Amino acid sequence: MADHANAIKLDAGAALTDESVEVARIWITNNAGSNVLIDAGILEDPTVFGYLLADTIRHAARAYAATWGIDEDAALQAIVDGVGTELREQFTTISTIQEGTIN
Repeated sequence: MADHANAIKLDAGAALTDESVEVARIWITNNAGSNVLIDAGILEDPTVFGYLLADTIRHAARAYAATWGIDEDAALQAIVDGVGTELREQFTTISTIQEGTIN
């Protein structure tokens, strides 16, 4: 399947090789919910997935700072606050659509 028209484009600076594998993909639809695809078979240790999420959050803070002109530390704190709130309150329910992945 070809990439979706709204997929994030990989520029020439993306350091992907033939050994690179996608671990997760996240989509939102007009604030109607999200689709989160995770290939749990890629990383055997879930702790390593946690490290990957932390790295992702740090990259997201930098992206928010650059895109919206806000302080990177403030963006990082806002993201961490959102994660903490969601994990504590469990606002949404998740359902598994594909075995070995969580959607």
